[in-house]
Amino acid sequence: MPTALRQRKRPASPDAEPDPPKKTRQSRSKATKADLDSNADDSGPTKAPAQSKGKSNAAVIKAEPGDDDEDVDISTPKANGKAKSKSESKNAIPDNATTGGAQFAKAERLVIPVDEMSTYSGRVYVDDSTGIIYDASLNQTNAGANANKFYKVQLLTNGDGHYMTWTRWGRVGERGQNALLGNGSLADALRNFEKKFKDKSGLAWADRGNQPKAGKYVFIERNYEPESSDEGHDEDLPEPKAQGSRSRSASPAKCTLEAPVQSLMELIFNEHYIQETMADMNYDSQKLPLGKLSKVTITRGYQALKDLSALFNDHTLAQSEHNLSYDQAVETLSNQYHSFIPHAFGRNRPPIIRDHHGLKKEVELLQSLTDLKDADSISKADKGSSSIHALDLRFKNLNLREMTPVDNKSMEFTSLSDYLVNTRGHTHGHTYEVLDIFRIERDGESDRFNQYTKANSDRRLLWHGSRATNFGGILSQGLRIAPPEAPASGQMFGKGVYLADMSSKSANYCCSYNTGGHALLLLCEAELGDPLYELTNSSYTAGEEAMQNGSLSTWGKGMIAPPVWKSAGCVHPSLAGVRMPDTATAVANTNVPNANLMYNEYICYDIAQIRLRYLLRVKM
Repeated sequence: MPTALRQRKRPASPDAEPDPPKKTRQSRSKATKADLDSNADDSGPTKAPAQSKGKSNAAVIKAEPGDDDEDVDISTPKANGKAKSKSESKNAIPDNATTGGAQFAKAERLVIPVDEMSTYSGRVYVDDSTGIIYDASLNQTNAGANANKFYKVQLLTNGDGHYMTWTRWGRVGERGQNALLGNGSLADALRNFEKKFKDKSGLAWADRGNQPKAGKYVFIERNYEPESSDEGHDEDLPEPKAQGSRSRSASPAKCTLEAPVQSLMELIFNEHYIQETMADMNYDSQKLPLGKLSKVTITRGYQALKDLSALFNDHTLAQSEHNLSYDQAVETLSNQYHSFIPHAFGRNRPPIIRDHHGLKKEVELLQSLTDLKDADSISKADKGSSSIHALDLRFKNLNLREMTPVDNKSMEFTSLSDYLVNTRGHTHGHTYEVLDIFRIERDGESDRFNQYTKANSDRRLLWHGSRATNFGGILSQGLRIAPPEAPASGQMFGKGVYLADMSSKSANYCCSYNTGGHALLLLCEAELGDPLYELTNSSYTAGEEAMQNGSLSTWGKGMIAPPVWKSAGCVHPSLAGVRMPDTATAVANTNVPNANLMYNEYICYDIAQIRLRYLLRVKM
């Protein structure tokens, strides 16, 4: 079996890969590349607020102008003397995203985390009659003013009829300053809480789910549901050890998983790797931990990106929808997105999302956050259990029908390893060491796939790569297509699941530099259908065009590809009727006229077209 030498250097980002073309197919797409305007903003950092004098629950501190955030709210740039609120746009956030249920207590003994910097000993007040949780996290990003700041408001009570309003503010990623407000009465604490919320967000507390006000702080809805049956006792659970380290678990329960499966669980749910991944994507997990990230917040992030995408494609929307110049509208919408989805930029100026390339990176962040949130939920489920090992629990919660390690001396292992090693593109610097191969089946996926199989069938065994830390979500929920509120532009052939016949094309998306050089690659059985919709250039509307063409899938035709295909039944009997590249013949030039892609891409627009068959754990 041919095996390449291992390589530890950080691979190129998939976004910087030479094969994706920068232009769209002129006859098929209306997408217009955004103009790159220079960042002429030279305003200095925002003014720091005065120091709070709040000390303890015994103190009664009146609200003074100097005790609060003197970093004044920054208005949206105006054009023609007037700026139109985003709420007036036809692209406003849909109704299902504006009213979050997560701000209401659904459990009788729900514990709301008190701000870690609070000087008041108590708990967050929850109205018994309405279930409303008086806890507000606000965020505001303004690239032009180098502002990326938070504002925290909580109504706290000590349980003895004493109530205070706690506020803390500052730059995201820093401790900031604080104040404790009120005379101890509930009425005064409510007044202070609602006033601070209105001052900073421009919205009444009762309207907190409404469209954010331009130039004001954005309310970030949090999820308060317990992340485990024993939340608050995380220290009792032995964390998965780092890849390759010895187990020192103090738990009396022993792991019953086979060694390869155990190593896989340690990789997928490794907390250090998860934190590395979020830091690499500039997501601020301190501001909004995965377990507190609500679906509404992710939906709002997608919608903000969709509004930006529409603006990139039609510059006239800047004036007609926002009454701003194009550059001002781009900055305003970019600021709004970064306000919804907290990013850690340190003291650096927050970047402006100016084009489809930047947009694509943020869509990938939201997709990763969805998978990471699922992995986080699995990691924290039933943490209080001592009778079952943590890794056994996490594997169980993936709800897989099968995960069978393939014998590394078998023809099945050799054939799949050959497919991996012999389909590396010459423009990619990857080298592989195959550690484990798993035959996998998700519960219910084969039934769904078999019902989808068409008369004009073209089933192929193709690659899909993603960050290892995303696989808690992928294995438990399957591969997913970006939701309706996500923009289609920025993705070369529209919203779908992207597959490849060249392993290195998919390996580029594994980002193994965040996970100790370890990568996970899927081999998927995909029902592509016949005929395929063939393109040689990108088209953001390829999904709609394929449907009009009577096709299930798009084939982005590349310059280099496997020239010969064979039946995959030689790998495993269950793959009879599925085709895969015959790696006995080297990849070669395709001589496809006018091809702008370096390698083939296959895009499925329905998740029912895909069945996960193998998972490869690879050292890169």
